[in-house]
Amino acid sequence: MTDKERAIENILNFLNNPNDKRLLLKGYDDDAKLRVTLGCLNKEFTKGIIRTNYMADIAYNVNRAFQKKMLPEPIKSTINYRLGSMIVNISSYSRHTKFNPRGNQETFTLFFPVQSVFDNPNRYENFLQELDETNSRKIILLTTNEHSISNWDIENHVDQIYFYDVENDNPELMTNMRNNGAFKKSK
Repeated sequence: MTDKERAIENILNFLNNPNDKRLLLKGYDDDAKLRVTLGCLNKEFTKGIIRTNYMADIAYNVNRAFQKKMLPEPIKSTINYRLGSMIVNISSYSRHTKFNPRGNQETFTLFFPVQSVFDNPNRYENFLQELDETNSRKIILLTTNEHSISNWDIENHVDQIYFYDVENDNPELMTNMRNNGAFKKSK
C-alpha cells in the first residue's frame, strides 16, 4: 500500500466514523495532504466550507496542489465555488469576512492552513472558539510547515490525529528536509 493509499484509507475511515467529528491531519508534504483531503471530501460530501487564514492565498494553494486552476483569484466569501463535484464556501477564520458559515450535518469544514494560530495565545483562543461554534458534521484541520510548530495543544481538541507520512511516495522531500535540518533523522 502506498503512503497516499494509506492516507486515503485513514481519512475515509474518519469521514465514515459517526463518533468522531474533528481530525488533525499532519505531515510534511502540504500539497499531497491537500489533494488527498479534498479528494476524500469530494467522495463523501456535496457541500462544504473551507476556512483559511488568508483569503488571498487559498486559490494559489489549491491550484498549486492540483497543478491546475481549480479556483479563480481572488476568492470572495460571498460566492460559492465548485471544487470537484462539491460546492464550497471559502472564508477566513483569522480576519473579518462578510460571510462566515457555521455548517450543518450535510457539510464539512476544512480549516487550512492552521499552524499560524498555534503559537499565538490570543489567536489560538479565538480559533478554539471558532472550532466550538462550527456545526459541520466533519471538521478537518490541515497543518503546513510541521517543523516550525512548537505548540501542539490542538491535539487535545480533536478526536483523531493522522500523520500523512510520505517517506515512500516522496523520499526526495524527506531527504531534503533532513538535509536542511527540518527534523532529526530517525534511528
